[in-house]
Amino acid sequence: MRPPWLNDEPEITALLHAVLNRFDRQPGDARQRRVSLPAEKLLPTLARTDTQADQSWALVHELERLGVLSIRTARRNPLDPEWQGAKLGFAPECESVLRAWLGRDWLEPAMQIWRRAVQSHSAAFPAGCEALLKRRIAIPGRSSDQVVAAFASIASMNGPITLRQLSAFAFWGDSKVLDDRGDLIAVLFPQLDIQDRALVVSVFLPEAYGGVLFIENQDTYTAASAGNPADCRHLALVYAAGFRGAAVRVRSRSGTLIHYAGPGAVTLQKQFERWWYDSGPAPGPCWFWGDLDFAGMQILKSLRSRFEELTAWRPGYEPMLDALRTRGGYKPLTTGDPGQTDPGVTGCPFADATLLPTIREHGQTDQESVASAPR
Repeated sequence: MRPPWLNDEPEITALLHAVLNRFDRQPGDARQRRVSLPAEKLLPTLARTDTQADQSWALVHELERLGVLSIRTARRNPLDPEWQGAKLGFAPECESVLRAWLGRDWLEPAMQIWRRAVQSHSAAFPAGCEALLKRRIAIPGRSSDQVVAAFASIASMNGPITLRQLSAFAFWGDSKVLDDRGDLIAVLFPQLDIQDRALVVSVFLPEAYGGVLFIENQDTYTAASAGNPADCRHLALVYAAGFRGAAVRVRSRSGTLIHYAGPGAVTLQKQFERWWYDSGPAPGPCWFWGDLDFAGMQILKSLRSRFEELTAWRPGYEPMLDALRTRGGYKPLTTGDPGQTDPGVTGCPFADATLLPTIREHGQTDQESVASAPR
C-alpha cells in the first residue's frame, strides 16, 4: 500500500526515483541485481542531525517495515546517529512496487532495443553483425526494428552501386543516410562493390586561353563565364565547388565527369583533357579564387595537393583585401566551426604572406561581395 505521506516528502520521493534510475540502467540480462545506495548521500536532511533528520530516518524505517528496502548500518561510535555510514538496499522485487507508487513505467533502454533488433536480423549480414550491435543508427519516425530491417535489405543488392543509390533503395528513398557510413557498409557487406560517385566538374573554355582559374562559388563562376570580371575573359574557368575538386579521383577519367561550356568547348576540349587527365603540358598558370576566409584557404591548400602549380588569383583577391581592410569582415556564426579552421599555411606565398594574416586580423568576406560589380 502506498504510504499516505509520500507526496509530502520530496526527499524520500527523490530517493525512490534514484533507485528506479539505477534499475533502468541495468541491462536486460542483469535486471536481478540489488541496488544499494548510501543513505546520507541521497537524504541530505540527515546531515543536519536534528529533529528533521530524525523524522526522515523514521520514514526510512517505515519503508523498511513496508518491505521496499533494507537498512545495513555501519560501525560507529555510540554517540553517532544510526544512519551514519548506513546503506539502503533495494531488492529487485521492490521495483514494481516503487513504479506503482511513483507512477513510472519501465522504458527499455534504446541501445538494448537496438541490439535485440540487430540480433533478430543477424542472418542477413554475411560478415556478422558485431559492428551494427555497437553502432545504433537513429532515424526520426522509424523504429529500431525498421532501421535494422532496412540495413538487412542491403543483402539482396548486387553491385556495382554508389552509397547514394544504396541508401535510396534501403532507406525509404532517402539517399543521404549512408553518406558518412561507408565504413559500416564495407564491414557488414564486404562482398558488395561500392562505387565512388563521379565528380561532376563544370569547365568554361573561351576561344583561346592562357591559364586556368578555379572558382569556388557558383554565382561567381556564372558571372565569370559572362566576362565579369574582365581579367578572367581569356582564362579557362573551372567550377570547383567546395572541397570536391581536391578529391583523389578528380584527375581520373573514371572518377570525374566534365561538363563543358563556352566557344572553345569543342575545339579545345582534347587539349584541356590532355593536361587534366594525362599529365600533359599545363595550359598556362593555374589560379584559385574563392571566399576570403579560412575555409577558402583550406580549399586552396587541398587543391594544391592535386594541382601543385595552383596559387591564389591576385586580380580576384586584391579588391576583397581592400574591402576587408576598409570595412572589416564578419565572423563565423559559431565558434569552433570545423569548416573555418585556420589551415596555418597553404603553400601559396601570396596566401600565406597576405591573405591569411588579413583574415586573422580583420575577419572574413565572401567572394560574391566584389565579384558581382563590373570592373
